[in-house]
Amino acid sequence: MTIRRFQKIILDWYKTNRRDLPWRNTKDPYKILISEIMLQQTQSARVIPKYKEFLKEFPSLTILARAGNIRLLKIWAGLGYWRRALYVRETARILRNLVSKNSETKFPSNPEILETFPGIGHYTARAIACFAFQNTEAFLDTNIRRVYLHFFFPKRKNVSDKEILPIAQKAVWKKNPREWHYALFDYGATVLKDKKINKQSKHYKKQSKFEGSFRSFRTKVVKFLLERKGNKATQETLETLLENSPYPAKKIISSLLKDKLIKKSNQFYTL
Repeated sequence: MTIRRFQKIILDWYKTNRRDLPWRNTKDPYKILISEIMLQQTQSARVIPKYKEFLKEFPSLTILARAGNIRLLKIWAGLGYWRRALYVRETARILRNLVSKNSETKFPSNPEILETFPGIGHYTARAIACFAFQNTEAFLDTNIRRVYLHFFFPKRKNVSDKEILPIAQKAVWKKNPREWHYALFDYGATVLKDKKINKQSKHYKKQSKFEGSFRSFRTKVVKFLLERKGNKATQETLETLLENSPYPAKKIISSLLKDKLIKKSNQFYTL
């Protein structure tokens, strides 16, 4: 498979199969940041309504930076991985402070700078840089990796990203890297959706079930406090809530405290 042939297959298919997703209709780096954080380990169908709700509640970086935990987590509820909400707010606060100190400061377009912000790793930094600023650096997610495995490593197992990335970089459609990566997403998510290609990757890990997991009991506590009058509860109340958990209640509470999803005030735990 040559690079040129590969590009033609993907782009020809994409012409008539492009998915219309709300975050594809903007180049605003703030809105793209929100979408990329939400899309981490979460399917787009679940993200769409939350993305719209979130931007209606927090239409700008400045407004998000001022948000309190209760307001923020109520909007985030349903997406899971609650720390992401705190990460994106912390990033908003950092960027707001940079702008207030220097009126010339703009939203960073360099992936290496973006990667220094809370909750933004190698992939997310490059996705934001690509979709907001047309950065040409290649990046991989589950769907994109699946495409390269299918076309360039059809009979290989234990393929590392280090082997894929040089090919991916050569394949980037320099005329429009933004649409190129959207095309790869769509091809991987639809044409190759039911294929077990990801198991060929050295980095393949089966996602654990949410129900009954440690994460599910963390969510139970956060939702309980969100819905409870006054948004607070004693340790005894939380231990009763978690009495059916296979994990010690104190361990769950400690992890939430560590991640700053809850805090202790006198004898109460609050958001």
